[in-house]
Amino acid sequence: MLYREKALRHEPAEAAVIAEYFQRLGMTIGNNVFTGLDRVSPADLHKLDLLHKIYLGLFKHMMECVEGFLKKHKRQQAFDDARKEILPYPGFNLLKKAYREITQWQEKEMRNLSCCI
Repeated sequence: MLYREKALRHEPAEAAVIAEYFQRLGMTIGNNVFTGLDRVSPADLHKLDLLHKIYLGLFKHMMECVEGFLKKHKRQQAFDDARKEILPYPGFNLLKKAYREITQWQEKEMRNLSCCI
């Protein structure tokens, strides 16, 4: 974001000023494998989906809290049973396993669990 803001403030003729600014910050602007390719802008290439990563991290943390709550109140089996009883609807697949039976979480399981919660 900082790169974009700084680049938008300067005209292309001031490229030396931009390079100087980044150099003062300890960053170098150099060529990469896409530099010489026509109609390819490195800024437009795929970037990590930070929102997706943050969402999964927050959801995992929330489920750890829910698990602790269920365990404290001895309601884990009731949660598993209720989760298995949910009927399918568009965007939600039937659940074959109880929450505690899933050992490796895939995107599909995470999405279904978030729909349940």
